[in-house]
Amino acid sequence: MKFFATAVSAAAVASAATIGKRDVVFQVSDFTAGCIPHSSQCSYSFGVFQPGTMQTEPIKCSIQATGNPGGALPDVTGGTCEASSRTFAVTRGDAGLTFSVSQPVSPRSNQTGTYLIPADQLTFSGEPNAVVETYTGPTSFDLNSTF
Repeated sequence: MKFFATAVSAAAVASAATIGKRDVVFQVSDFTAGCIPHSSQCSYSFGVFQPGTMQTEPIKCSIQATGNPGGALPDVTGGTCEASSRTFAVTRGDAGLTFSVSQPVSPRSNQTGTYLIPADQLTFSGEPNAVVETYTGPTSFDLNSTF
């Protein structure tokens, strides 16, 4: 009986440890995001690599889109990556920008990795008539999947 109780307890602890576990789905490099002074346009550009696969080079992804009022970086859906089925999205929230990359793994499901770009890594220029938002954080980071 003691063995059974110990085994059940160990299984519960192991199960609890996996809740909230984050796995790296994609690795991003050369990330830039910013709005162009004296323009309504903003851009996102980066390379994306999937570790643990046969992929040997990052895939280039980018989009140019109309900025939000006040020169802020825009939300993006359906951003594309070269020669790939991967897409990306950016959504603004109170804490910053949620950046995600997805790729289909079956006709009904996608594999998605996300990263929160904290608000303190987004800065506005102080130039008159050219106030624009720019990303100032690290250029390389991991996109994680939460189970």
